[in-house]
Amino acid sequence: MTTRDLQIKRLNSPGPISDAFLQSRAFLKIIIGPVGSAKTITALRALRKVGQKQGGEKDAQGVYRRKARVGVIRETYPNIEKNTLPSWFDIHPEAHGKFTWKAPYTHKLVLILGVDPQTGKPNDVCDFEIEFRAIGDRSVEEACRGWQVCAVMVDEADLQPPDLLAFLSGRVGRGGTDTSKMVDPQIILSLNMPYTDNWVYELAMEGDIKELETPELLELLGDRPLMEVFVQPGGRQPDAENLHNLPKGYYQVQAALNKSRPDYVARMIDNKPVPMRHGQPVNPQFDYQDHVRPLEWDKQSMLIIGMDQGLNAAATFCQRTPEGGLRTLREAVLFSENGTLAKVGGKAFGQFVRYVLNENFPDVHPEYVRVVCDPAAWKAQDNADENMDWVRQVRKALGLWLNKAKSNSPSLRNGAIWQALDERGGYAVDPKCKHLIKGHLGGYRYMKGDMKDGETRGHLRIADTAYTHICDAEQYAALEGDHIITDLRGLPQFDPSKFVVESDFDIFTGA
Repeated sequence: MTTRDLQIKRLNSPGPISDAFLQSRAFLKIIIGPVGSAKTITALRALRKVGQKQGGEKDAQGVYRRKARVGVIRETYPNIEKNTLPSWFDIHPEAHGKFTWKAPYTHKLVLILGVDPQTGKPNDVCDFEIEFRAIGDRSVEEACRGWQVCAVMVDEADLQPPDLLAFLSGRVGRGGTDTSKMVDPQIILSLNMPYTDNWVYELAMEGDIKELETPELLELLGDRPLMEVFVQPGGRQPDAENLHNLPKGYYQVQAALNKSRPDYVARMIDNKPVPMRHGQPVNPQFDYQDHVRPLEWDKQSMLIIGMDQGLNAAATFCQRTPEGGLRTLREAVLFSENGTLAKVGGKAFGQFVRYVLNENFPDVHPEYVRVVCDPAAWKAQDNADENMDWVRQVRKALGLWLNKAKSNSPSLRNGAIWQALDERGGYAVDPKCKHLIKGHLGGYRYMKGDMKDGETRGHLRIADTAYTHICDAEQYAALEGDHIITDLRGLPQFDPSKFVVESDFDIFTGA
């Protein structure tokens, strides 16, 4: 084989997010993007890149020869044929090497990585094999059995079973005949933005990787990160990726045709997470990319703890910026072992809030903490034992005074959050507030009202869901701050400099 036998195909870059994803060495890397953003072909390129990095040895002809076996898995073979293989054939046409259409599909290629400048003959090659498997009606364990690969890609990962990742973590890094030559084995996930109750959302957007964070794996990775997530811009954003490879108006036309499907437009076009919709969200202005980011505690500003009382009590830890913006830094929500909200009394809740306070805001001075709670808590009716005062229990366990929130009016409480969301830079929440974020994304929603034609419409009454308590807690905190209530009520702000006292009293003589 010489350079005359080589066919060079150049693949242009979809954009900077895709490029960063392609270069990532993380053991688990995830790319999330809208339809048409080239995330599938980018993930396949990343899979090939891992194969090209594998170690090898010189053969009898002096050619440095590497061996790499990688895999792709998704739910069915028809979906592999329809959606995954076309992207792979854009990289390596079926005629290249040997493609086998017997399940599992395999494609064997010789990748030319280097050429001798004197002879024009390859001096660095990779014997590359990619295998496409479908889970079908089998269990994940059966689908992954016997797989030994240096890297695997899960296409449309949100549609695959949640236990797939655990099985793949034991299969990656075992490809080839000599594992000592293994370089940067990877698991690669490609998908559209998942629903907020999907397992990939919890993994990618909330960073829930506890099951993977074993000491053995972390030691094995060395200087490599365990996980990196790459979220592409929405298709209608100015910095949208892969537009140069799409027809003009590609996303605008899709959005117009799917106007009646706002969830589809949000996920598939604008790349925004949404819940499985059961009613209209109370805070539709909330945007994950705009409003979720790591936040720093300002030790010189008041820390406001907002609480919603009851057996499913919750609390948020907030601050106001000098400009009046609302920042929610942490949340305090207790869950039971089965993942549902835990029912606790005032003493246990107060102790938990104290724990969160000490862990995240060490040495905070009590004068810089203001605790506000649902005014209904002082009625002491929403308790397991009405003879016990919930406020007193929490106050004693927390060690801080509890104040009544400025209002219990839903219009004012919601208005405080809407006001912050509507202002540029007015609202931000830390990614560690996982439960609250899910509430803003639609878990905190209006009740549905049935219509005569069988359809449903948003109802002004807010549904009692698992997210109601945490969102209410944030609202009580959001009412704190200069002019919040007066602004919400449309009243003029008091300006002390313009206050004039008309009196004959002489302050100097006292007469």
